[in-house]
Amino acid sequence: MNRVAENSKSTDEIYVTGDVTVGEKGDVKAGIYDLEITGGSGNITGDRKKVDLLFINWVAGAPGSSSDFPSKIRLILFDGDILHFSNISKIKFNAVPTKVQTSNELGIGEYIVGRDIKPGTYKLSTNMNMDPQFDNLGWEVRIYNDLTRSTKEQRLAPGNLDVAVKLEEGEIISTSFDNTDHDISSDEARLIFTELN
Repeated sequence: MNRVAENSKSTDEIYVTGDVTVGEKGDVKAGIYDLEITGGSGNITGDRKKVDLLFINWVAGAPGSSSDFPSKIRLILFDGDILHFSNISKIKFNAVPTKVQTSNELGIGEYIVGRDIKPGTYKLSTNMNMDPQFDNLGWEVRIYNDLTRSTKEQRLAPGNLDVAVKLEEGEIISTSFDNTDHDISSDEARLIFTELN
């Protein structure tokens, strides 16, 4: 996966006038990016050319458009992927460095086990307030294993706060968060992984 990161190339601000294609002749090169929304607020979906189970499905918004939605999402993009934007007018792709420090706190988007976080078994928590009125709104976690072509799903929400996940080298973790606290930006949201012995 570090090879994917090596290909990353930041873009200038792009006006969204249609689908965004990934590849040498596309709008953005394959790689690992922090996608930044600079205009509008809406849905980001997409079609993967090869990895069907790695869904592209987030809601995002430019800073100030809505504190409920993140303005930055980490994305792993492969040749041939196509991104669709609804009600989002301007975006920017910021390349993530080839080498990054592993962390036990991940934001919203896609992360690689062994690169962004160490393999292990972890209990999940968050730095965000989750409103108990909405017992199923919180973090959604999908863990994709390319070797077995399978996914595991887990949810951390007020109705289910006692959650653990097992992460294996090379897996891709995809996170999304439903923010019910309008005082704190979703860009501050972190899913916290505490190692279990």
